[in-house]
Amino acid sequence: MTDTSELEIIENSPPFQHEQIKIRSGTTQASSTERMMSACAGALVTSVLMTPLDVVKTRLQSQEATGYRHLNGTTDGLIKIVRNEGPFALFRGLSAGLVMAVPSTVIYFVGYDYIRDQISQSRFASTPVHDYSPLWAGGVARTFAAAFISPVELFRTRMQSAEGAQGFRAVWRGIVAMVQREGPVSLWRGLVPTMLRDVPFSAFYWMGYEQIKQYLSNGSSQDTLSNFQSSFIAGASSGMFAAVVTTPFDVIKTQRQVNHGDEARIGRLIKKTRIEEGYRGFFRGVVPRVVKVAPSCAIMISSYEVGKRFFADRRHTATFASSSSL
Repeated sequence: MTDTSELEIIENSPPFQHEQIKIRSGTTQASSTERMMSACAGALVTSVLMTPLDVVKTRLQSQEATGYRHLNGTTDGLIKIVRNEGPFALFRGLSAGLVMAVPSTVIYFVGYDYIRDQISQSRFASTPVHDYSPLWAGGVARTFAAAFISPVELFRTRMQSAEGAQGFRAVWRGIVAMVQREGPVSLWRGLVPTMLRDVPFSAFYWMGYEQIKQYLSNGSSQDTLSNFQSSFIAGASSGMFAAVVTTPFDVIKTQRQVNHGDEARIGRLIKKTRIEEGYRGFFRGVVPRVVKVAPSCAIMISSYEVGKRFFADRRHTATFASSSSL
């Protein structure tokens, strides 16, 4: 995912040797700050558009644990939530989602880029470590991001569950009581299944994304529009596959975050789900999850890539103008 300059033609133009040196030094790539800005913009757009589907997914996965089972699928969930609680209920948890999305996205995307950049410039550049770097770099970046925002995600999950229908104060009182009863470490409840969900998701996603995008681009440079299109398609495709594979972990994570005490133990949740619903229970909410994850991955990665491309092009234009004036 590291940007490559499309200015090879300049390398064969003697009058512009000094521009070539600057291009090779990496001045036409987006800086870390510019990558952070691109990641934040993508996170804001993605959170606003995808929150309604996230609310429905959470309700479907948590209704068995809360005894509030009356939703039968994504469309039915959307209709009943709007009818019974109003349209704004579909955006419940958006504030927490934004608080969570911005820092986690910055850590995740910029961290992934940083790891890959470092590997490509190290002695492992021509080894399998580099070839499979999307697989493990995505996992490492996601591990740090998930650990950082886990308490906020717990609050958001409760806001989006049936408990959230009672309002912010009710959810807050429930979390305070949980901390008093089980200690501050309970704020990271769901971190283990979150890691089990997000780390393999990121590994599958980034490996698939890089391979699909390389195939779509045929290894050649692309203009901004083509880069957006290939990033969007690659992000949606790899995100869809990764979402389906990791849905069982998402189900257990959600149930763990809305249950209490012994009922929140992972082993008990797995056994309860298998006995009461069979193996199909581990894929409850897979449709809204895929419907949410695929476009959100596409929107996020394409926004991020276009943002980096915008800053890189602007940096190149400024560099070229400065060099031409010498």
